[in-house]
Amino acid sequence: MRKGWREKLLCESWISKVNKLSTALLILMTFAVANAQKVQIGFDRTVDISKYKTYNWDKGPASHNPMIAKIAMDEVDGAMASKGLTKVENAGDITVVVFTASESDLQISSPSWSPGLNSIHTGIAVPSQTWPVTKGTLVVDLLDTQTKSSVWRGTAMDTLSHNPTGNMAKDAKNAQKHIHKAVEKMFKKFPPKS
Repeated sequence: MRKGWREKLLCESWISKVNKLSTALLILMTFAVANAQKVQIGFDRTVDISKYKTYNWDKGPASHNPMIAKIAMDEVDGAMASKGLTKVENAGDITVVVFTASESDLQISSPSWSPGLNSIHTGIAVPSQTWPVTKGTLVVDLLDTQTKSSVWRGTAMDTLSHNPTGNMAKDAKNAQKHIHKAVEKMFKKFPPKS
């Protein structure tokens, strides 16, 4: 009888460890999916975007950080050139507008109430935890220069790995990889088929 009790205890212990591991893996997978960069493309289906051959930049403000705006503009220049469009100083077929922004939010994690993980079972009190999360947004808008109407827009949102520091150079360096990836995704299927 005593041997059966030990086997049952070992089995319950093993099941408890598997449950904890499964829960941890599920949390990590959810976090990875939730933090994936989201890119959306929209375009005017009545316009043949492939007819445009040249573009110029809008002169308006693109970002509160001019270094981030420069990175975004350089990435878009590279993408446009790879698609056969030529940059001109004025009066291009398309006017390109880029906007960048970031917003901070607060992430809150409550303790788990799973019987194997709570303080009643373990004797360890686990308080709620909070940490700041910064999300960056990049918008690339292509306007028909003659009509001033938007013909194509790419929007990317991503959770940034670092919060803004106030140091423009450091913030630009931290955003560079996100911007590169976003522009690459935006222009992957450019020009779209109407």
